[in-house]
Amino acid sequence: MRVPLSLGFLLLVSCFVPPGFSQSTAAPAVTTPSDGRVAEWMYGEHIAAVPVLPFSAKVELELVNQLQDGTLITHKTYNLDARDSQGRTRNEARNWINPSIGAEPRLIRIELYDPATRTRINAFPLIKTARQWTVGTTVPTAPSSAPAKPETTTENIGSDSIEGLPVHGVRVSQTYPPGALGNDRPLIIITESWYSGDLKINLLTKRADPRYGVQTVRVTELVRQEPDSTLFAIPDEYKLIKETVQQPLAQGSGAPEGTPPANSTWSYGPTAGIARAGIGGVTAPRCVYCPQPAYSNEARAAKLNGTVVLKVVVTADGRTENVQVMNGPGSGLERQAIEAVKNWRFRPADGPDGTPVTCQIEVEVTFKIR
Repeated sequence: MRVPLSLGFLLLVSCFVPPGFSQSTAAPAVTTPSDGRVAEWMYGEHIAAVPVLPFSAKVELELVNQLQDGTLITHKTYNLDARDSQGRTRNEARNWINPSIGAEPRLIRIELYDPATRTRINAFPLIKTARQWTVGTTVPTAPSSAPAKPETTTENIGSDSIEGLPVHGVRVSQTYPPGALGNDRPLIIITESWYSGDLKINLLTKRADPRYGVQTVRVTELVRQEPDSTLFAIPDEYKLIKETVQQPLAQGSGAPEGTPPANSTWSYGPTAGIARAGIGGVTAPRCVYCPQPAYSNEARAAKLNGTVVLKVVVTADGRTENVQVMNGPGSGLERQAIEAVKNWRFRPADGPDGTPVTCQIEVEVTFKIR
């Protein structure tokens, strides 16, 4: 008999980023998808900060997952993005469209970048707050385990026209050999991109990854005119937080590796080379494949409820490594949580310059028999 259980996940994030970015002991909560399959949102169009090539467009996003029984689950949304003649860019992030009501998808974040001042702003409409920082010089990140590298092949797939512009297609195939990611056979990821040399952006990108499904990013309703300048400004009603640049704290200011927390909040002070998500322009990693752990036989027999706290490293390519138990109720629940989290996959955190960074996160998994 399957015992129903309620599993709650709370991720507290601290990211390995280049030294020179601000530090904080506060950690924002990151919500994982309730169905264990689909993230709240997926990243859309990457817009290069190129001057003299203004445009505005609707960017349509689609994520299609196929379950083991053949069922297809499709999620759609869109962003309204733009770039002006100065090279300033605007990217949006929205929730998925609710197919039952078909309303406009909720806008959850606006990313602005000004290449003239190297200033980035993340504006959050739901809380009317904006964070601003200046992008510094990139230096090597803190040491982390080397991620598995796939065998990569690239091929040209011809020319076409999208939104009235000529585009050139490229197909990139990445093959992970058996065992590289815990896979028992070769894992192949295929990405097709159709690039517009006139605008210096991809007008269509399609990525097929058997772990996450098929992701499609398509530029539509393209207007090659100067966009409204208000798109690149922070509304007056927003609270602006200007973040400062500080040197990282000295080595050893945090708790020793693997040491259980001394109190129920299990928070650590920052260590050298570690910054918090949301501070210094570091985004939080988002789980895109989060299968739920099963109850252990011992815990099921004892009808045991409890919480397992894990420390996990999320690599720059979204894999999990170095899964360690910080606290747990016993009866095999720690083992079940570890095995599940080892298979989780994330959209990695981004550093201030937009490149993925390796993060250390704390995952709280709550088991509850109802």
